[in-house]
Amino acid sequence: MTVSRLPLVLIVAGIVSACAPSPAPISPAELDELAARTAREPANGPLLLRYAAALRAADRCDDAMPPARRGMELAPQDALGPLVLGQCLELAEQYDEALQVYRAFLAAHQDGPGVGAIRARAGLALRASAVRGARLALAREDELTQQPADPQTVAVLPVQVLGDSTYQPLSRGLAQMLTSDLALLQRFRLVERLRVGALLDELQLGQGSHVDPASAARVGRLIRAGRMVQGLAQIPGEQNVRLEASVVLGTGEVSAPARTQGRLRDLLNMEKELVVGLATGLGYSLSEAERQAILENGTRNLTAFLAYSRALEAEDRGDYQAAARYYQAAVRADPSFRQARDGYASSSGSETALSSSAADAPVLAGQDMAPPASEFTEPMGTALGSTVTDLSPTTSETTNAIAGTSSNAGTTATTTTTSTPPPPSVVPPATVIGTIRIVFRLP
Repeated sequence: MTVSRLPLVLIVAGIVSACAPSPAPISPAELDELAARTAREPANGPLLLRYAAALRAADRCDDAMPPARRGMELAPQDALGPLVLGQCLELAEQYDEALQVYRAFLAAHQDGPGVGAIRARAGLALRASAVRGARLALAREDELTQQPADPQTVAVLPVQVLGDSTYQPLSRGLAQMLTSDLALLQRFRLVERLRVGALLDELQLGQGSHVDPASAARVGRLIRAGRMVQGLAQIPGEQNVRLEASVVLGTGEVSAPARTQGRLRDLLNMEKELVVGLATGLGYSLSEAERQAILENGTRNLTAFLAYSRALEAEDRGDYQAAARYYQAAVRADPSFRQARDGYASSSGSETALSSSAADAPVLAGQDMAPPASEFTEPMGTALGSTVTDLSPTTSETTNAIAGTSSNAGTTATTTTTSTPPPPSVVPPATVIGTIRIVFRLP
């Protein structure tokens, strides 16, 4: 993963029209006028935010931050405040503080103008924070080695993928999904995949390759995680797929692996089974609410998931344009895949960051970053590899698979099975069925 120094720009956007003109630079006289107006209207939140943006455009971050904070209190729904404040914090290399600002806004506002821009800005800040944190951890390794890591903090290493090279990008996708699913368990704190990847890059261990237990334990100490999850996906082509994952403690001790196996089309069901096995290995008993949340997290469409995994791979090498295309392909395959939709807006915005300027902030903050439906209705084209498979097992099949392995997935191999759908002729015309099976031919 290569992260270059962030450009001195105020904001990134998800999707911005190429023909939209950039605002003209604000003159000193206009700044004075804005200052006078804010003095007369101290409770005018949008005005305070425009003044803060103008100060930031003039490279006066110290002066911009107070009106940005006050404007955020008065107009909490306006994305301009967190964009100004967050970018000023980034310029001061206070990346974690900037992330708090961005994430607080995203937690309160799931969509609407400026949300995609903030999501993109948060992604770039997280990458910069991850690289900086990895380098600081290496510089303090002797000190950190003497401090016990938190046993409730868990980090997932990139999954080692063996077999058909078409599926190598699943190394990142499966690691991200394992991280996302395990984060739904109340007891544990999960380290972001980007932070793990940044440290692996600094250690030159390679992402997606095997990391021995001693190195995994070292990574855990440096990243302050008491437990590391190591996964393996064996995808040999025509034969059954095998997934397994072990937990590595800070001492280098490795737990008995959780294992599951089945057909390629059931890979995403198997990942859910693996999470149950890992939870058992971590000494945790899932509640029914947690089990259901895991079941509903992510996608069941392997085509969408492979495109999503390739998008993560492109993002990690800094190719946001390619990442946007793969996220787009993922949402075409599964329009309900929320993580792919969010990734599309974020990666598109990250690409825009390269050409944005501080003066663009008011325009970009007002953009509705939700991609239009037409963006996701074109054919898949040649984005993905070549195979033919039924990729949509039913929710009941997934539920049964998880329920059937929860008691022994931590130590024994299981085979995922699915039911055969009835012939179309037995379904009366007025009947509503719960699933549609689609056969995707990947060119």
